[in-house]
Amino acid sequence: MHQSTFALSLFVGAVVAFQCSSFNTTVSVSAPSYQPAFAPFANHYQSVALLNVVTARDASTGASPFKGAINVVETFSISAEYCTPTANQHPAHLDVQILTHGLGFDKSYWKFGGDSSQYNYVRAATDAGYATLSYDRISNGGSTVVDPYTIQQAPMQLAVLEVITSRFRNGTIHSSVPKPSGKVFHVGYSYGSILSHALVASNPSLSDGIVLTGYSTNTTWVGEFLISTNFHLAKENEPQRFGNRSTGFVTWADELANQYIFFSHPHFDPAVLAYAETHTYPFSVSEVLTGGVVPYNAANFTKPVLMISGDADLIFCGSDCHGILEQAAPLFPAAKPFETYVQPDTGHGMNLHYNASGTYAVILDFLKRNT
Repeated sequence: MHQSTFALSLFVGAVVAFQCSSFNTTVSVSAPSYQPAFAPFANHYQSVALLNVVTARDASTGASPFKGAINVVETFSISAEYCTPTANQHPAHLDVQILTHGLGFDKSYWKFGGDSSQYNYVRAATDAGYATLSYDRISNGGSTVVDPYTIQQAPMQLAVLEVITSRFRNGTIHSSVPKPSGKVFHVGYSYGSILSHALVASNPSLSDGIVLTGYSTNTTWVGEFLISTNFHLAKENEPQRFGNRSTGFVTWADELANQYIFFSHPHFDPAVLAYAETHTYPFSVSEVLTGGVVPYNAANFTKPVLMISGDADLIFCGSDCHGILEQAAPLFPAAKPFETYVQPDTGHGMNLHYNASGTYAVILDFLKRNT
């Protein structure tokens, strides 16, 4: 009932002009697996103890939480959705955006609130004439749930994005998805921006341009995010949804912690915060701790790059993004162009604020100007 009321209050009178095909696809990937130097948590006291260690003032010079890496080969089922404008009868000729979500969400972040929602990025993108391909990163949404200690790590998530992109480009991702003849862009959010950035650093030919939302390359304040979650064990925090999950899956405590991390008051609807809190997904300790091991030097990427974050982004800007995003420019020396934009009245959860449509307009204008 709560979800229906939310939908009616926000989306009355909206017109849906896109169509989507949902599917699962099997991907096989090879990537380094960093072996934890800590034992799997037996209880929440141990997860908080690790949090103490990795956020201590000497953490950068202390012992690594990992004892080395081994290469592993894994196969996953990935849940994805391909959307096109309803009016377009030749979707293969559309430019396409591959959308990668962040921590705490699944791919529904890109269609937040449903098809007719004012917060629905897919709706804005298809209205602008793009097709979109969104997917659930491993252990989120309808994708395979994996070991959060040894498999759900940044290199494995990056490998999944690389395979999805390659198979989409060669027309083998699924029978319902045509091989594209237009350009293929990557749009990421938060951790999804880390992966999109790493994609063009490791394999620049796979993308025709990237948009990195809710992101900067300054990690000074990531510890504040970690501390704010208190590494709550997801199986204890939400036993009805995640009671069967490993202790390596963690989350934040409640709606107020969600607000602290993702929202800028008073620039959001409290109903949006409540809805977001009931649709969260846990993240793995290891994917957070391996975020820095993927490549970031995108010296060979010559395509367009837009980095856009909310002015009050806590995680990547310490709640003030002015003068922060530009620091990434040396990592994209050949990008044409490299642009940054700070969206006013917006926290880390860019799609969840009143002016989400303004964020979408900046992104879509950038892509149109650089197509």
